[in-house]
Amino acid sequence: RFKRSPPPCDWWMLRGVALILSLGRRGVMSSAAAAYKLHVYDHCPFCSRVELLMSRYKIPYERVVYGYGEGADPGKCEGRGYGSGPVALTGKKMLPVLQGEGVPVAAGAVGMPESLAICSFLVAQHQLVCPPDSGRDDLAAFATELKTSASALTRPRIVKMPVKDWADERDVAYARWKYTGQGFDYAAAEASTPELVDAVNAKLRELEAMIHGPDCVNPWGFGMDDVILLPSLRLLTVVKGIVFPDKVRAYMETALADSQLYDYAPFAC
Repeated sequence: RFKRSPPPCDWWMLRGVALILSLGRRGVMSSAAAAYKLHVYDHCPFCSRVELLMSRYKIPYERVVYGYGEGADPGKCEGRGYGSGPVALTGKKMLPVLQGEGVPVAAGAVGMPESLAICSFLVAQHQLVCPPDSGRDDLAAFATELKTSASALTRPRIVKMPVKDWADERDVAYARWKYTGQGFDYAAAEASTPELVDAVNAKLRELEAMIHGPDCVNPWGFGMDDVILLPSLRLLTVVKGIVFPDKVRAYMETALADSQLYDYAPFAC
């Protein structure tokens, strides 16, 4: 199931547990049976899209998780980057990247980037019955209206989660440098927490009416609408005070069952 870590008792012990969890090691997704290698950040919603699709359709893969600062050029980010990281895969600091037999690869690259391109490849390669994005106006409006408030809540908190993405202090430093440079105000976002939580909780109550199956938003079953929506909901579990209505929580837990994605709620702040 969409797995919760143990309740917090010793931060550093749990940090070690969560780092192990973030590497992925369960069931049909074990590296022993892996047909693919998927390079990801644990927190990245675009990476989670691919993981959801592969888990849902029982496509074995080895999960390789990176620190967020890996591959950033220290000379271009005031010394916050380190190593080659995902740059060695495609020449760019970008994830997810898929490797495996039959995966189309551009000249000079060793894997395929871009989450929706990867999903499209997998659907075709494995002849999956996966309905495409339906173009539902209500889901599009929900995502647009949720985005600003959700980002202001999750961005200061996600770097506090005990996963490999943030295992090196340079990972956190790089993230804060990057988003501050894009105009994000961490202090202002945290100061606005009460009203932002209220806004997001109100949007989540609206979502209940848009869910038409136990593990899917459409009555005809799981598809790309779910692949696109679920990562954003999972990311909200980092925020203390977010209340998922029963139907939304059940949707998340059912849809994410048997995936390698873990619930951040025990570490919510």
